[in-house]
Amino acid sequence: MQMAGCLNKTVAISAGTLAPGGVETHVRILSLMLRRAGHPVTIYGTSCHWQPETMQQLKQAGVQFLIPPRWLAAVPKPGVLWASIRWRLSAPSGVASLYGIGAGRSHGLLKRLAGPNAISIYHEIVSLPGPKFKAADCLRLLDVAVANSQLVAREMAAICPQKPIRVIPFLTAEKTTPAPAPRPAAGNRPLQVGYLGRLEKRKRPDVLVHEWTRMTARPSLALAILHLHGDDGGSGLRGELESYVAANGLAGRIQLHGGYSHSQLPEILSKLDLVLLPSKWEGLPLVLVEAMQQGVPFVATAAGGTAELGQDNPDVIVTATEWGAFEAGLAEVAARLRAGQVDAVRLHGWVEPRYGFEAVAKQWRAALLETRAFFGLAKC
Repeated sequence: MQMAGCLNKTVAISAGTLAPGGVETHVRILSLMLRRAGHPVTIYGTSCHWQPETMQQLKQAGVQFLIPPRWLAAVPKPGVLWASIRWRLSAPSGVASLYGIGAGRSHGLLKRLAGPNAISIYHEIVSLPGPKFKAADCLRLLDVAVANSQLVAREMAAICPQKPIRVIPFLTAEKTTPAPAPRPAAGNRPLQVGYLGRLEKRKRPDVLVHEWTRMTARPSLALAILHLHGDDGGSGLRGELESYVAANGLAGRIQLHGGYSHSQLPEILSKLDLVLLPSKWEGLPLVLVEAMQQGVPFVATAAGGTAELGQDNPDVIVTATEWGAFEAGLAEVAARLRAGQVDAVRLHGWVEPRYGFEAVAKQWRAALLETRAFFGLAKC
């Protein structure tokens, strides 16, 4: 259904390096939603790290891309030069809004090219490291801002008190996620525990691997199997962890599965009892929302806005970032799973009205297509 006054409004998306993971998922769903409603979408970037199936799906839907060829983008300076020249030849003039996701210098150039009538939106996807960083410069430069959580919104408001800022979560699904079937108590069987996402040290999957033998000495975690789904983006961490598992004879207790596509998530989550995310810093992690939508509980640290996912939510635990607190939370949820005290249907009922497609898509449509009204700006 079209919003009044929103017919055929064009949206320009400034996506920088087109980063994988949550950004890819969110922008893909957002772009498809806009295209299905008849709105032209152009994505501007300096390089692309998205999966081929994502690019194919968006191009088939009519999304336009202005990004350097892969061979050129692999060399940063020529790739950026190509983008600056090409963008000037296809400037985003006449757009309803310019949406800049994540910190990036390209937002400033595209804002100038879009002209004074286009409202520019800065979306902070993690949390602001401080007022002297690039993210803060983007916040100051663009007209309005979006945060994924209330905590990050407060950080942004401290830097730009007069800036219109709204909180909108990432999109995680293209439609309403149906409620899962109830799950029985785990009893004494081995628990299937999962880490999903990029293998980055800030998320501490390496600590999980190195501490797993000691952690599973706790009675509630006895025989638990750790599954790591994700790649390392070329950092070498996956290889290091695989070597550690092999050298210590842990192949039966720790399994590294490599990267996965968004379409594989329901199958992966259907095989897990619990999802872990012991990050040092975050924004509002998509994977935790996606897990809850499938009825899978989580234990995570209160990095970024993650604590908001635990408010009035009895089926998950959000701990302090200190490792001992995280480990204690893991043992507690494992005991609840064995006793049948985690309710998959209740968990879905908590997340869907707050972070499900209908609730979140409505906000993004208003932000991008009725920008002045949504952010409380004066009319032209």
